[in-house]
Order: sequence, then structure tokens, then C-alpha cells
Amino acid sequence: MRGIYFSAKNDSEGFRLPVNPADVNVKNAGDGETFKISKLGSVNVPKDVELKEFDFECFFPGQNYHFLETSFREPSFYIEKLEKWMREKEPVRYIYADGSFSINELVTIESFPYKESYGSSDVDYTLALKKYVPFAPKKLKVAQPKPATNASTDNPKQAVKKDVPPPQNQKTVPQTYTLVKGDSLWKVAQKYTGNGNNYLELAKLNGIKPSQYRKLPIGLKLKIPPSWVK
Repeated sequence: MRGIYFSAKNDSEGFRLPVNPADVNVKNAGDGETFKISKLGSVNVPKDVELKEFDFECFFPGQNYHFLETSFREPSFYIEKLEKWMREKEPVRYIYADGSFSINELVTIESFPYKESYGSSDVDYTLALKKYVPFAPKKLKVAQPKPATNASTDNPKQAVKKDVPPPQNQKTVPQTYTLVKGDSLWKVAQKYTGNGNNYLELAKLNGIKPSQYRKLPIGLKLKIPPSWVK
């Protein structure tokens, strides 16, 4: 059955019009922009379609007529609801059903003039509506820098590994011993290790052959095995 319905606040409030209007109007308009171009004249650049607008005229009955679409209510019931939604800036669901076309849109009430006429208690009114598109500002999220990981307090497995430069090739300068009068390889080994029998290690490190053991010159610098000076 042809009818017009209004609801708000998730359908917790609403009503059906008690009398259907004679005309239900819908306005669709573009938002094109006109420019003048030399040797061509005026051109229209199409843009996004503007918000739909709806309007109709009707009356709220002041008595229980036989043609009412709903149970009778005083005009004040409808007037108070519509004015409340306007005052609270409440988007309203507007439904027009079973006509030549259908409407099911979220709208805002743009104007609602009304008056009493003909000396009766009926209230004539005009209702102008505009499509409502829900929107909300987006919150800007500022990225916070992550705190540096402290290996001493946090999980060691999650500690940040620092890049350590590769060790440089450093030559170890061997410790040397200069022979004095009366020295021999055996005596040097005895001096450093407490065991003269280790002289073979000293001879090998310095490339001294057995035939040279008794002919070592005074002042000869011998390389001492690193293990002897640890």
C-alpha cells in the first residue's frame, strides 16, 4: 500500500504519515561548471551530482477522517517529532513505498513550515528534505619513535646487535733476548721455562742448526716463543 514513513535513532522513533500527499517531488541536479572558450563558445564541465532533494505538501488531520492511513493522532504528535529531529540535527530515514517509484534515503529536514487553515483543526504543512551522507573526521595518528632496546634490561635475545668492525691484522712483535757472554740456548730456555731441555723449541723458532749451537755470537737477538712469556 502506498505510504510515506519516517524513522530515526535506529528505528526507535518514527511514524507513518496519516494522509498521503498529492505530489511527491524529487530533485536531482548536477554541479557542472560553465566556461567560455575562444572560437568554441560556452562549454559545461560535468562534476559530481549534488545531493538529492525531496519535498511535498500535505496536512495533519485534526479529526478522525475515514480516509486516514493510520490510527488517528493529534497534529501536535507529528509536529513535535519533526521539530525535535530538526532541533537535534538528527538524520531521518525517509521511505516512500509502493508508488510509481520508491525512496529509501537518509535525509535531514531542511524546512518545515505549517499552519492552521479553513477554520478547522487540520494543520497544513510543507516538508523539504535533503539526502544525508554520513561522514566523520579521521583521527591523525602520529608515529612515535620506538625506544632503543637496552640489552641489560630487556630480553638479551631481542637486543640490537651492533655492527663491530672486523679486527685489523696486527702483527705481534715477538719478545727477544740478547745473548751475553757465557749464554747458550740451554741457559735461555732454563731462564724462561725453568727447563733447559726446551732449548730445541728456541732453536727451531730462530732457525739455528745443531752445528751452530756452540758458535752463537754475543749480542745475537733470539726470538722467545710466545708461550714462554705468557
